[in-house]
Amino acid sequence: MTKEDKPQPSNINQTMQLTLLADQAYSLLKNMLSCSAMFMMRRWDDEKRSISFSSFDDIDLVAVIHEKSESECEVRVTSDSRDANRAVRRIGDFFRDYQAQVGMTSVQLDHERRTASRRADARKETKHGSGSVAVASELAQRVSNAPLTTKILVGFVVLFIVIGLICGITSCGASSKAANDGKIAIPESSSEFEGENYKDVVTRLESAGFTNIETEGLGDLITGFFHKDGDVKTVSVNGSTSYSSNQKFRPDVRVVIRYHSYSTSSSSSENEDDSTSSEESKAETDDAENEPSSSSNSSEGKSESPQTDEGNISMQNNQEFAQILAGGDSGQAIESFANKYQGRNIEFDGYTASVLPHDSNKTRFDYLILAGNVGGTHGPNFHFSDVNYYDLHLTGDNVPSSFTEGLNIHVIAEIESYDSASGLFELKPISITMR
Repeated sequence: MTKEDKPQPSNINQTMQLTLLADQAYSLLKNMLSCSAMFMMRRWDDEKRSISFSSFDDIDLVAVIHEKSESECEVRVTSDSRDANRAVRRIGDFFRDYQAQVGMTSVQLDHERRTASRRADARKETKHGSGSVAVASELAQRVSNAPLTTKILVGFVVLFIVIGLICGITSCGASSKAANDGKIAIPESSSEFEGENYKDVVTRLESAGFTNIETEGLGDLITGFFHKDGDVKTVSVNGSTSYSSNQKFRPDVRVVIRYHSYSTSSSSSENEDDSTSSEESKAETDDAENEPSSSSNSSEGKSESPQTDEGNISMQNNQEFAQILAGGDSGQAIESFANKYQGRNIEFDGYTASVLPHDSNKTRFDYLILAGNVGGTHGPNFHFSDVNYYDLHLTGDNVPSSFTEGLNIHVIAEIESYDSASGLFELKPISITMR
């Protein structure tokens, strides 16, 4: 090939608009590239917010953050690679990983802002309450030194005020109940329940008027070092683990409290279940023998359905799961699948796409898991939220000492919920094996 026949470098560039401070976007960019399994940082210029990096297959790229306004910025990625098609694909991979990083960080920042706001409100209420107590104390002192007639007058005034307040509260309560069609407010948000004792949470929910409350011990404690026995992990209301305090629900809505606990002697219960299952199976067999052939044919037709209630859901036995893993379905289809099979276990091959500390915690993390092998881009954004190393239940002969990005894994996990706002499919890890 002559010099004139060699492919010439082509200047490829693409941009992404973000509603984020330019400095925050640059910090996220450095954090992502510093621990990415697909890209490696080469050089960076903090003053220009510019980073040079390369992909795993030696495509050189440059990312620059440009400030558009106080709350908006633009990410521009360029490449002078001779292989234009490969460069375009790697830029697309970069934007996908970066968008996932920005999405998870936005959720975390929103949580921190709400927490800071609640603490500020609590400080204001405490300060206001202290001032009220001081005024009330001074007023009580003056009344105690006043003549008897003054004390009697003050007593009547206080009595009328109390009666007025009671009437006002009663009327407001009645009108509020009518306005909300019988719905009642949940006393705390989903994040405020976390870490509290589940019995206290049950008491508060019952006091608020909720009647359909279930509790579930996870049996995930070994030493009790990070969590105490009975500490709440999640409280789901109508299948959702994301709601705000004072949000309205029906009194009979399904509330499930999942809490950390030590594993019990499950062998006896498993034997009992096996015995019961054996008896039920025998009874069903006897009934099947006595039923006419038409009933037998109907039963056989049902057994051919790939969506069974037993075992883990996988792409081999569930067409819906196979479709969302292939990446062709919308977020609405994923949400429908999560709601339909909530509490069931799914099983698939995936990899760790991102690892972030949970609320600046050094031992608890949020994991983004994608389907397929490292570098794959299809399927939902599976998410493990607020878990430590032992919560992952790593098994097999090649268990790593730390669970980082870029690991090909086989996942068995319980379906918890799907957040349409962040696009995160929340899972609870049951078993993870290295591939």
